[in-house]
Amino acid sequence: MTLIPLDAELPALRQRLMRQARMALADAAQAEDLVQDTLIAVLEQHGERRGDSTLATWATSILRHKVADWYRSPARTRQVALAATDDSDPLAHDIDALYDETGHYREQIPVWQQPDGQTERKQLKATLDGCLSCLPTQTRRVFMMREWLGFDTDEICQRLSISADNCRTILHRARMSLRECMQHRWPDDRRATGVAAR
Repeated sequence: MTLIPLDAELPALRQRLMRQARMALADAAQAEDLVQDTLIAVLEQHGERRGDSTLATWATSILRHKVADWYRSPARTRQVALAATDDSDPLAHDIDALYDETGHYREQIPVWQQPDGQTERKQLKATLDGCLSCLPTQTRRVFMMREWLGFDTDEICQRLSISADNCRTILHRARMSLRECMQHRWPDDRRATGVAAR
């Protein structure tokens, strides 16, 4: 197998890392700085890399740690102004209508929630990335801090100066919006083959 030289992979890798960083950070310049720091680390540590994962997976892990460290840095001050429109759900609908009285989905479980093979997983990631980009900035930031960086609710509230109730509401709206978006963006032929909910 022929290995692609590292410098040939850097442009595509940088683009991928920028997408991830912009989903987690509102400040484009800060996202750029952390991606640059990540790429420097990749170049400096590439010789020591064990090769247990792909270059993209390894670099994304480095970026995730850098973003988490940036949020956790005591020297940083967060002035997060939440505009009333920023937390609005772009796909507002009656959430309760999705579930029956026992809390189960009224409709079939979509195929995108149960990807089988590598192709489905790639399609799921691409669709999810597109849906994440549609979320309001603050909603996306809170979701990424919880699901990508692994921050607990208390830490998210502290870093973004929001209440626990607000954080839970934002996360709920993010999940519901993502679910709705995934259902609409998943190809029709695959959406129709869902498995019945239990």
